[in-house]
Amino acid sequence: MDYSSVLKFIYERGGTGNVMEALGWDASRFDEGSKLALELDNLNYVKTLYSNFNKNVIVVELTLVGIAEAKR
Repeated sequence: MDYSSVLKFIYERGGTGNVMEALGWDASRFDEGSKLALELDNLNYVKTLYSNFNKNVIVVELTLVGIAEAKR
């Protein structure tokens, strides 16, 4: 999967952002968003800071690797 659009969205908002907002997904796709956030975390692009299903929020912060990837 191409993560660049999510990384660029978060980078443009100062390096911290909501994965679900970046994807434009509602709570019905929260499991998919969680999996994507975990993949980004495993690739060392982001660190997950907060997750809440009821609020449809998965907040992540870009790492230096993620910032470099977002700038490409």
